[in-house]
Amino acid sequence: MFKNLLIIFTLFISMLGASLKSQNTEPYRPGEFLIQLNQSNDIQTIENRFNKKGLTSIETISKRFKIYLLTFDKKTLNQQSLLKEIKSEKPVINAQYNHFLELRGVDDLDSIPDDPNFSSQWSLQNTGQNGGTVDADIDATDAWTITHGGLTALGDTIVVAVIDGGTDKDHEDLVFKHNWDEIPANGIDDDNNGYVDDVMGWNAYSNNGYMPDDSHGAHVSGIIGAVGDNGIGVTGVNWNVKVLPIAGSSSSEATVVKALSYIYAVRHQYDSTNGQMGAFVVSQNNSFGIDQANPDNYPIWEAMYDSLGRLGIISAAATANASWDIDVVGDVPTGFTTDYMIAVTNTTRADRLYTAGYGDTAIDLGAPGTTILSTILNNGYGTKTGTSMATPHVAGSVALILAAADSTFMADYKANPAEKILMIKNYILQGVDTLPTLMGKTVSGGRLNVYNAIELLLNRPILTANPSLLHEEIAPNSTIQSDLTLSNTGHDTLVYKLTIPDDAPWLTLSADSGLLAPGNSDLIMVTFNDNGMDTGLYVTHIHAASGEAGSKDIPVYMHVTNYVSVSSIAPGSRHVVVSPNPFSNRAKISFSLKETNTVTFSVYNMQGKTIYQKAEQMLPGVNAFYWNGEDVPRGIYFYHLETSGWSKSGRLVKK
Repeated sequence: MFKNLLIIFTLFISMLGASLKSQNTEPYRPGEFLIQLNQSNDIQTIENRFNKKGLTSIETISKRFKIYLLTFDKKTLNQQSLLKEIKSEKPVINAQYNHFLELRGVDDLDSIPDDPNFSSQWSLQNTGQNGGTVDADIDATDAWTITHGGLTALGDTIVVAVIDGGTDKDHEDLVFKHNWDEIPANGIDDDNNGYVDDVMGWNAYSNNGYMPDDSHGAHVSGIIGAVGDNGIGVTGVNWNVKVLPIAGSSSSEATVVKALSYIYAVRHQYDSTNGQMGAFVVSQNNSFGIDQANPDNYPIWEAMYDSLGRLGIISAAATANASWDIDVVGDVPTGFTTDYMIAVTNTTRADRLYTAGYGDTAIDLGAPGTTILSTILNNGYGTKTGTSMATPHVAGSVALILAAADSTFMADYKANPAEKILMIKNYILQGVDTLPTLMGKTVSGGRLNVYNAIELLLNRPILTANPSLLHEEIAPNSTIQSDLTLSNTGHDTLVYKLTIPDDAPWLTLSADSGLLAPGNSDLIMVTFNDNGMDTGLYVTHIHAASGEAGSKDIPVYMHVTNYVSVSSIAPGSRHVVVSPNPFSNRAKISFSLKETNTVTFSVYNMQGKTIYQKAEQMLPGVNAFYWNGEDVPRGIYFYHLETSGWSKSGRLVKK
């Protein structure tokens, strides 16, 4: 817990609810602001913008979250007006006063919500209440010292989808994902996602946006994300997460597939619009199934789990509420073999397997599911029992873990969602509390512990490459070398293996494997040899595989050209300048010429394909090409300038 007199909380740590006291007449430090920027901007942008007003950064509060402490002259500037002006800047995610807080003499206060019924939620904190076993819980309160959920390190609003019979859309303790791009009840698919009037989820039964009342669905939703620390009712595994309700848990398999398809649509829309539309769904809950069914007869349902997994979504599935060996009798969906599902059975407040399905191949782990208190219809609260209650603890934990993940992991998740969501699943299974009643009856042999899973993620090894890509210009029939540094910036030892595709014999490495302790690095010499090759651009990659640290592809570009020298560039010039880079709307590529010449400007994608080219005769002095990249997605591209006597290449990043 924080022991300083002044504690700075950001959006990622919920503000304490009691009144704030200090010797100052105001609850914040005069002349100071806290601001948080998006990941593609730095503090220099804001300092330059407000330079004339004397706004200055005095401390970096968090590099990970891009949070800075700013100061200004409170005597000459109106604080409220200045704060409003800062908030209106596009690079700014959040801006606020630097508030005073005081110690209250109780450790871990921010990990205990003030919801009046929290003491009855044994699955989140088991103190032995009602005859339970102390610590027979998912260690939620320990996890909440790290995060309360809701946002990722990159600022994405986390969403958990719940396929059920419906929900209580007006419950005071639940917050649902609202589709602000859809106009209610106008009969038009305003956001072009294929669903008309899906303002708050989707009804797969009737193919419309009407959400029926359903106590079971409301109960499941509350376990995942009942609002925490709001002084009413209960809390969920996440205090702040958004729930996406989808009615579609019964009737027929076709209804379930329609419901799963809706989840795919909104997450795909989120990814394709860079978060401007859709929903950042990271897990989906299925507290329903078919007893003793043969999974082989349900290939489409299972394939939908695979499709969601490739987007980075884990499906949490409840097994049968009967003492059956699922490996023997079968079950749908928990008998599926897809990697992107976590199959869940039910444990009690005494850490024992309840009357529920098991199987050391089919069932991944147990989670609390007996006499679970959560939200029900009409702003009510009640207890329910079953694997239906165990499973949302897992779906909610996926969301909480991703809220705790660092920006490096989240950037990797965005780039490789299928691989990284499987790492989250692996951390969940590795982090269980082992139970005798689950050993030999589940894959993990234990009960969910979300805190352990978070710790495994935060203390993982991290393989980084510098530079993140290699790009060399080389004269025909030549050999050059570049340095590639591999580092372990994490907290555990890693082993790596490097490979190059067979179609790139022109690239060799000084070493193809190694072991890195935390904080250590290896220098790899990369040799480019274009002997006997034609002029042109050659593209490949170095694949770095590192077990728990994941894998990454390091793009490699070799441009074979007759014009490697830059002798025609004007003396004393800065050669080629790209501004801004990264860019959003347009990049300017400026350069100087000694004499009139025709210059060809080309842009290549990561696969080496020419996506833009323009040739223009230019005069001596400073010249420029402009590229807006309006028809390409965000990512890394390469430019190439060439004229008689010189050429120059470099990287462009569209954000």
